[in-house]
Amino acid sequence: MRWDYGANTRAGRLSANVRGALDVCRSARTILGGNGITLEYPVIRHMNNLESVLTYEGTHEVHTLVVGQALTGENAFGRA
Repeated sequence: MRWDYGANTRAGRLSANVRGALDVCRSARTILGGNGITLEYPVIRHMNNLESVLTYEGTHEVHTLVVGQALTGENAFGRA
């Protein structure tokens, strides 16, 4: 799996799942060509939903900090 870092943490699992699903949606959009961005097919709707989940749950950078803190035990968010 390409996004397997920190798989033992919630942030790592969520990031891996959302990023994997986004990769699938991007591939489907490419396969459908121009139809991939119309509402006739649900690809763009799912992709927009996944982008909102990624933003709602936290950005990739925040997930990276959470995973890094879980793996190293170091405070990743500022002063200790």
